[in-house]
Amino acid sequence: MEQQNENRLGINEKSGLFILIGLMGVGFVIGGFVSITAWKLMTGQDMAQMQVSMTDPSFSNQVRVTQTLLSICIFLFPALIAARMVDKQPLSYIGLTQKSTALTFVFAIVLMLLTIVIGGSLATVNEMIPVTAQMELYFKTMEEDYMKQVEVMSQMKGIGDFLIALLVMAFVPAVVEEVFFRGGFQNMMHRSTGNFWVAIIVTSLLFSAIHFSFYGFLTRTALSIVLGLLYAYTRNLWMPILAHYINNAIGVGEVYYLRSTGQSLSDGIGDKFPIWWGVLALVAFIFIFKQFQKQLPDGPR
Repeated sequence: MEQQNENRLGINEKSGLFILIGLMGVGFVIGGFVSITAWKLMTGQDMAQMQVSMTDPSFSNQVRVTQTLLSICIFLFPALIAARMVDKQPLSYIGLTQKSTALTFVFAIVLMLLTIVIGGSLATVNEMIPVTAQMELYFKTMEEDYMKQVEVMSQMKGIGDFLIALLVMAFVPAVVEEVFFRGGFQNMMHRSTGNFWVAIIVTSLLFSAIHFSFYGFLTRTALSIVLGLLYAYTRNLWMPILAHYINNAIGVGEVYYLRSTGQSLSDGIGDKFPIWWGVLALVAFIFIFKQFQKQLPDGPR
């Protein structure tokens, strides 16, 4: 604790949260400028042409680059800068230098696999929520726009493209989003409120909302809660990064399989499971999580 206090820079976590959100807004602006500039350098197109080409599969590599740059500006840099303003050792502060045993990482993978099943059942529940016809049209339009983006970014003609997709669509998002949401937002909220459940729930609602998907809202909220628990109990950011990557990689693998077999992405992505599958997975999750806790020296930190 004494060493931790020596690393403090005088800015508390409550202030750090406001700074983090403010930097995120700045990141949107800077990221937009960087992305447009990169697109112009790669394609020679202006912004108006870019908006059209972003849905053209022949520009899949350029879309991947611009989306990666944008996510780095919005999530990664703001979290690292805010952490540095709070602590002299930002990487340690957000949990990137924390060590855990190999067994705890195995538990994290198993817990994430169960979470995917739970999330599939929650997707079924999500579709049962009554909405007006106008809202339903709006939400489905959002999903269609999302699928268009996936269609472009998931162009994979061979194992080389698949490996690139694993990096760009699975690993990079896992790292930048976990640095921001767990290492930054949840971490600062937990330290400022002293309540790790409040931090996890608020972070998870923000995490799900920022993906702009009504029909995936409950699924992403559940995913984020599990990622938050892994982080709160281990203080090791690589734990939720690995779990997040596993979730993303399974999705990329599914897309690769659908493309290689000539199936439609819209018919295969976002699988929903029967509710009772989720109930069984939740029971198994609780049991395994208790075993996971036994591998740890103490509770949430």
